[in-house]
Amino acid sequence: ELVTTGDDGDYSSVAIGADGNPIIGYYDGTNGDLGLYVCADAACATGTNQTLETADVDGFYTSVAIGADGNPVISYLDGTNSDLELYVCDDPACTTGTNQTLETAGNVGFYTSVAIGADGNPVISHFDGTNGALELYVCEDAACTSGTNRTLETGGDVGWYTSVAIGANGNPIISHRDNTNDDLELYVCADATCTTGTNQTLEENGDVGNYTSVAIGANGNPIISHLDWTNGDLKLYVGPATTYTIAFE
Repeated sequence: ELVTTGDDGDYSSVAIGADGNPIIGYYDGTNGDLGLYVCADAACATGTNQTLETADVDGFYTSVAIGADGNPVISYLDGTNSDLELYVCDDPACTTGTNQTLETAGNVGFYTSVAIGADGNPVISHFDGTNGALELYVCEDAACTSGTNRTLETGGDVGWYTSVAIGANGNPIISHRDNTNDDLELYVCADATCTTGTNQTLEENGDVGNYTSVAIGANGNPIISHLDWTNGDLKLYVGPATTYTIAFE
């Protein structure tokens, strides 16, 4: 147990720091704050808990990544204002940092996921609840002092449960759920800043694509885990077109 003083640990996300030790972003439900637990060793036998942002009800849908400078960045939803925000740490332990408000137009910032692009700048996928759209915020520098929000897919109520990774070619890919058709989908960016791209429907048999998570395999191809709600199964989609089912007993 890492943090026990209150209702802590919702929307957790873990990454491995430059020192090889885990760091965990999460939502402090008691205080409505964004929290970060920084482990002091690889097994996280001890560590330090940091409260990062307290101005509003902050920390929904956290996602943490390690920047090119070795410092954590944490994307999340500002629940008070329905904004997409990013906390950029000044050091590996995140003793100080800067909070950036990235996108405020509509109810945005749901299901955030952050990755570090080939240029060292963060990219953040998220769901625009006002327009039912998949969006990607592309930072123009490592601290994300400026950037561009891109609307990637709008065909129906899409962009739920986003997860972003950087492909072997340096371009982002984003797994998500088409909530209109209950499908698992993948948006493949055609360049590093995702000015264009292609949306792929990967799995459409049943109510699938819930709680997606994407990573890049050793062969450079995407793999996407997701929940098949119809059958209550954990599934793994392995590109180009293979699905493995792990049934819950």
